[in-house]
Amino acid sequence: MSFNQGPRRPSTQWSAGAGGTWGPYWDAIFTPGEVTAWINFKRGSTGVNIARRFWEQREHLRRVYESVFGPDPHCWPSRHPGVVLDAVPTVSHAACLGCQWFEPRGDSPLELARRHETSDGAFR
Repeated sequence: MSFNQGPRRPSTQWSAGAGGTWGPYWDAIFTPGEVTAWINFKRGSTGVNIARRFWEQREHLRRVYESVFGPDPHCWPSRHPGVVLDAVPTVSHAACLGCQWFEPRGDSPLELARRHETSDGAFR
């Protein structure tokens, strides 16, 4: 039997308790489903690290943005500045510096980030 075979069970939500940081990114990337124990383990180890890395890059870009436009989001040129996160090789994702929006598919991230920004956060 392969290490990835066996019974499938509901996946663990590894983002519980991280709602104010990387949690919404993990939730967007890893939707609930029936998975094997091995996949569940990988979601909780590698998956958490991926979500954290994207969040860390977002926070770095937010600090850079604040250094130019100030820390008050109400004074920013855009309340929902869109960015492209590329901290994890092979895929880029659209995200927002003003809210926790994160586009999990990695399709046309620049276009989607701009669309989120120009819609003032309405496009999700």
